Amino acid sequence: MTQKSLALISDNEAIKNSVAQAVDRLDDLSLETHSGTLSSVNGRACGLMGENDLLVFSFSGELDLETVSDLRRSAGSRGTLLALSDRDISLTEVRALNKSGVDEILPYPIGQDELAEQIQRLTVDKSLLPTIYAPQPQRLGQIISICPARGGIGASTLSINLADQLQGYSGIFRKKTQNKVAVVDLDLQFGTVATSLDLQPSSGLLRMAQDGVMPDRTFLQQSLVQHESGLEVLSAPEEFIPLDVLTREQVSALIETLRLEFDFVVIDLPRVLVDWLGAVVNASDRMLMVGDSSVSSVRQSCRLIEFFTKERLEPPVEIVISQETKPTFRSSQHVEAQNVLERELRFWLPSDARHAKQALDRGQLLSQASGSCALSKAIRSVGRKIINETMVGKADLRNNAA
Repeated sequence: MTQKSLALISDNEAIKNSVAQAVDRLDDLSLETHSGTLSSVNGRACGLMGENDLLVFSFSGELDLETVSDLRRSAGSRGTLLALSDRDISLTEVRALNKSGVDEILPYPIGQDELAEQIQRLTVDKSLLPTIYAPQPQRLGQIISICPARGGIGASTLSINLADQLQGYSGIFRKKTQNKVAVVDLDLQFGTVATSLDLQPSSGLLRMAQDGVMPDRTFLQQSLVQHESGLEVLSAPEEFIPLDVLTREQVSALIETLRLEFDFVVIDLPRVLVDWLGAVVNASDRMLMVGDSSVSSVRQSCRLIEFFTKERLEPPVEIVISQETKPTFRSSQHVEAQNVLERELRFWLPSDARHAKQALDRGQLLSQASGSCALSKAIRSVGRKIINETMVGKADLRNNAA
């Protein structure tokens, strides 16, 4: 096997030691270390890019994007560039680094196993990639927000169980999943997603609010809790916090970071109107508005759609009629509701309080507690339609690009 080489530029002794230990775990990889910063060794950096398979640099202060851009421009397609950051780095900074020519950005500290794995991946001979390495495609997941038109309509039940079905179960025993899915509880004061799944509430959103954190990949790794089904859950905090404590910028960064990590992100919204809700409206690929066909619910849905329209010219609102069985023939009341809402009453969820309560009491998903009940079947149908429509949409994009 051909000997690979790595060059490290850093003035952080801990990072130097960490990289050296990671390299020691790999065969046929040599390491040369240079003290300083990328800008301080700028004259040598281009040569190091050309002489080594991977150039690693660290930073903790402001980014010198001009130096990175000059380095990539001078080196061209030669060499691979890895940045290690020992401070919180925002999604905006990640994008700026990628645009400047950095191939990968990793947070520090980072586990030795993961660092060694990433170094090995980045030093693979690119000519061999089709046969020995298939890079993970960048996810641009769908954002699906669930908005209740009134209280007690089952919006959170839909959020949790729709997220479960969007995993795309397959196989004889429906154990395999094809999609990576997250469910986010933004009902900061009365969210029930964690307790409904018998999970310990995460303090992630609380830290995000108190410390003014701009969420990134590291934040997700520290805040998401995995359910036994495979769902990743970002729950509302256990402590009460003001609803307006989050900023629109924070929520927008959170959603965009989740979009890059998951195929589907289901967001359970509070039944209140706050400024950061606009960030959710603008980012949503679908908004499922959950209500019933009563006059009060339809009127409230109209008010919400009008509010969302101020944030987005054509909000992607789809109507879910909950606690009602889909009729064979629409009544005049249903027809009138469609006309007022200017939208089809698209999804119908039957009233099934017994099985919904049974799942809630056990801290289980409907698919676990009673997968054959009417409500579970209806939500499964919604999930399948969304998956199928998403696949068709992606195929159309590929065809248009071709």
